[in-house]
Order: sequence, then C-alpha cells, then structure tokens
Amino acid sequence: MPLEFQQTRTGSQLQCHMGTAVDDHKNGVYWAVSPHARATIGVDGGVLLDIEKGLCYSLNLVGAKIWLAIESGNSQTTFERIVNALAPQFTVPREQLVRDIDEYLRDLEKKGLIKAAGRV
Repeated sequence: MPLEFQQTRTGSQLQCHMGTAVDDHKNGVYWAVSPHARATIGVDGGVLLDIEKGLCYSLNLVGAKIWLAIESGNSQTTFERIVNALAPQFTVPREQLVRDIDEYLRDLEKKGLIKAAGRV
C-alpha cells in the first residue's frame, strides 16, 4: 500500500494504495530532508510545509513515521535503515513495506521535500 499525495481543499494528503516495484537506485543512497521542508509530527500523523513553494501536506501515520526516520538520520538515512525502523511497527509483509516506502520516497523526492544526499 504505497503512499501517495492527494489534493484536498486544505492542501495535499498522503494516502495508502496498492503499488509498484522498488527502484534499485534507492539502495545505497543517503536520504536527507530538504532545507526548505519543515514538519510537525503528532501521534496520528503530521504536516509538512514547503516554505519555498508555500505548500502544505498532511501525513498519515505511516508517512509521519517514514519522515521521522529520514529526519532523525541527519542526512545519513539509508533506505534499509528506514525499512528496519518501520518493520517492527506494522504488521505487513516486509516486501509490501519495502514497496510502500520506495513509493513514498519517490513522491517526497519528486516534490523536492527530500533529496539524495550521497551514496553509501
């Protein structure tokens, strides 16, 4: 159930949907939060703000946990680290979690909210 952004009247929201295959280039890459992205995370999800574009996105619980995993890595967060951080928190097959996280990272990167900070 990959996460994708959906437009709403108040901004965009991340939702879970069935997904696609994992991009191999995600492995071996460090992920970092873009300097113009700000987040507020709560127990049920969170809000992302792109201060450059003036856009606001809401996150569901899964999206918020992925964001926290990226943010807490100080530009040293790998795909595998994100998967390992979330795997114990959700009762889904690991293959599905890998696809979901891959799709979410693609969405965040496409929107400029995260960036590949380098190779492992």
